[in-house]
Amino acid sequence: MAWLVIKAQIFPLRTLADTTNICQGDSVLLKFSEELISKNATYTWQTPNAIIVHAKQLYVKHKGLYIVRINDGKKYWSDTTFVRINDKPKHIRIRDTTICGNQINITIPSKEYKYTWSNGDFGNKTQIDKAGKYWVKINHKGCVMVDTFKVFTAGSITPNFSKEILMCETDPPKTLSVKASADVKFYWNTGSTSSSINVAKEGVYWVKSSSKNCGTRIDSVIIKYKNCDCDIYIPNSFSPNDDDKNDEFALSFQCEYNYFLLTIYDRWGNVVYTSKNFNSKWNGKFKGIPCPDDVYIYKIEAIQKGNDKKIIKNGHVSLFR
Repeated sequence: MAWLVIKAQIFPLRTLADTTNICQGDSVLLKFSEELISKNATYTWQTPNAIIVHAKQLYVKHKGLYIVRINDGKKYWSDTTFVRINDKPKHIRIRDTTICGNQINITIPSKEYKYTWSNGDFGNKTQIDKAGKYWVKINHKGCVMVDTFKVFTAGSITPNFSKEILMCETDPPKTLSVKASADVKFYWNTGSTSSSINVAKEGVYWVKSSSKNCGTRIDSVIIKYKNCDCDIYIPNSFSPNDDDKNDEFALSFQCEYNYFLLTIYDRWGNVVYTSKNFNSKWNGKFKGIPCPDDVYIYKIEAIQKGNDKKIIKNGHVSLFR
């Protein structure tokens, strides 16, 4: 706060800030514009440690109250500021690092500071997904330090398999492989040290990939086999005479289906029965009326669940009463 002295009265000038913040080890210059104060004015500074005269400006680096009195021959001026010393952020060094997957997470343990990252992030954490040179600005009550670091990209390690593979019993051996840079070493639980193996049996297979920059990674897969023939048992005759013996035309399946359609025709091509339910059974009737003894034509269309294989079967079934 500053004062203008006229007839022993003091009025505010407000040139210096009420509080001046500086960082530990730094200094700040206190001075006045000659547009406000005559260049012929005399100055007297009262600091926490001494009284200094004839200094138009003053470098300060110690905590405490600073008072200046100015006499330009006509008026008396006075101004004050309190100097506060803030600690600089503790030295934080982020080492150069390598991305071993899609991205890398970098965390600074201390949460007492404010952080600004060159990729636009704030806070003590950031995610980086590409190589380059980065920096983080660390702010503690206006005291700032900047640390720079580099991020490199290691060769990616990409397996050609998922967590589980379902194979048909008649399929050829499956090739499991891992694509990686030349410096990566492999070890499979089969004992192989190449980048790929062929498997022809059910089981769990895993591969350990090791590199200097990215350490060790393990990928695994479960191989399962199934009967992919998916035969449908279709009877060639039935006798719907209500004796509880072979009274319905019923199919038996080895597989499940995403789509199923059964259509039965008489000898003249008329549809006498149709169903999209593979558990359905024909009782030998058309619109509730028993069909005569005869040979009927069936058509089956189905799509296997799991491999989308389409099946079409045509044939004849004899109806006896």
